Amino acid sequence: MNFWDLNLVRKARHTVSLKKNRFIHDGFDLDLTYITNKVIAMGFPCEGAQTLYRNRLTETLRFLEYYHRDHYLIYNLCEEREYDAKKFGGRVVRFPFSDHNACPLALMKPFCDDVQEWLSANPKR
Repeated sequence: MNFWDLNLVRKARHTVSLKKNRFIHDGFDLDLTYITNKVIAMGFPCEGAQTLYRNRLTETLRFLEYYHRDHYLIYNLCEEREYDAKKFGGRVVRFPFSDHNACPLALMKPFCDDVQEWLSANPKR
């Protein structure tokens, strides 16, 4: 891509993000934000045409490996889409519910227990 194409893609991504926080640092420009120093929220990373306005899967993976190599786990909360766990070294756990809806109460405790277990197993996580 040339400069103008990249600039248009950047503008499209920022438009889709609206006023959400973006991670812009060290050459990254991603629709993600740190909730705490150990928890990140991000949109579903994509491949193909959706990379014009969403995070590229390859850039998301590069970010995770750059900042959190071997110490991250992705929680997929999206009922509509699944991650290819192989692309993330098998580091994907799924607790799905409908997009733009509250997490069902029956799912909340198992999810929180899983997160607590993951984080407490290693201080680098």
